[in-house]
Amino acid sequence: MKTNLIIRLKISSIACFMILFFFCIQNSIAQTRSAKEINYQRVENAEHIVVYQEEDKFLGWPANNGAWSADGVNMLVGFTRGDYELIIDNHNIGGNQESWLARSSDMGQTWEGFNPDNYVGDFGKEPELKTLVNPIDFSHPQFAMRVVGTSYHGSFDARGHFFFSYDAGKTWNGPYRLGDNTIREWPELKNTSLSSETELTPRTDYVVKGKDECIVFMSVRTKSEFGTDRLFSMRTVDGGKTFKFVSWVIPPYDEEKADPSAKIKLYEDEALNPHADQSRAVMSKTIILENGKLISAMRRRYNEHNWVDAYVSEDDGNTWTFLSEVGDAGAGNGNPPALNITDKGRLVAIFGNRVEPGTMMVVYSDDEGSSWSNPQILRDDYGSEDMETIDLGYPQLLKRKDGKMVALYYWSTKESLHHIAATIWDGDN
Repeated sequence: MKTNLIIRLKISSIACFMILFFFCIQNSIAQTRSAKEINYQRVENAEHIVVYQEEDKFLGWPANNGAWSADGVNMLVGFTRGDYELIIDNHNIGGNQESWLARSSDMGQTWEGFNPDNYVGDFGKEPELKTLVNPIDFSHPQFAMRVVGTSYHGSFDARGHFFFSYDAGKTWNGPYRLGDNTIREWPELKNTSLSSETELTPRTDYVVKGKDECIVFMSVRTKSEFGTDRLFSMRTVDGGKTFKFVSWVIPPYDEEKADPSAKIKLYEDEALNPHADQSRAVMSKTIILENGKLISAMRRRYNEHNWVDAYVSEDDGNTWTFLSEVGDAGAGNGNPPALNITDKGRLVAIFGNRVEPGTMMVVYSDDEGSSWSNPQILRDDYGSEDMETIDLGYPQLLKRKDGKMVALYYWSTKESLHHIAATIWDGDN
């Protein structure tokens, strides 16, 4: 079990990253045991559903785009939509990449995809941002917020911004700047080992604390430098008009401040093992327990290793400590986690594994994330046109009114090329 992590992987351009990403997929397979080899237990009575599919279009990455449900009946998931193009050593997506949504009004059984108005991408790559005048009511029963950054499909704003909705995503307000738009100049972010030029790379991860209060989880990295992302949180107590830095969940590595014992055991040679803060930390999903604990699961990477970690805060997000390794995210660039809680208080985490044959995996914790079950296969019928790469996952996880879980992710079969899929099952059994 790993005890903490971080990395400074020097790659000069996104193009280089994509080459490395798919090279790693092919070369890591030999080093990583597949689900078939390990003979994982399979989730019983899982129902697979096509959320949205469109001929000649590639649909993907719900984890980048958010998912929301206030009542467990009405559900909303975001995804990226682009032209389907068979591309060597890359995602099979081309053309203009748009941010779409799919909606269900029957607990995830049927869905309708649509291109929302006044939403992400409608105002250009770096839109003119509005200043929030009237505070947001975070406690509104149909509140939803979409946070935007850069470095992922369809999102290009290194400053960061957000949209919000009071009608469960039917209409959106925005784009709004995050406070005074100077987050990257905050001393907590400037006085680090990151370079002087940074960019915000958040997806959508927030915890509502009250009518005027919300904790938003963000990531920052050295501009255009893959793998340098580090995770922090900020808080608003005035309805989103201003934000203040709260804490690092995973800070940039500082040799003078780092605990030398906080290393991650990745290699038999102890000298090769990185410190906890020397590995990528990005794409978190954070939940709050009834006792007030915050549990954040996040995507991690060091060299060829990809995994998911959980960190815990028992003081309202002011400090964070390593809790557990959630699971192995497989080859290539790995996969981010989705996290939720069942009606009985069990934690459920899901993530994709891109090792052949390609699987969606689920793990459970009955002790508030201190330990996790052996992984189980949620789905493994992956297939694509060329089978050159295993391109899947990036999940979201919602809970239905009847207590069942709804996993949302991108998937492909020989019959239905890259589409948005859902899997419904009972996480308490």
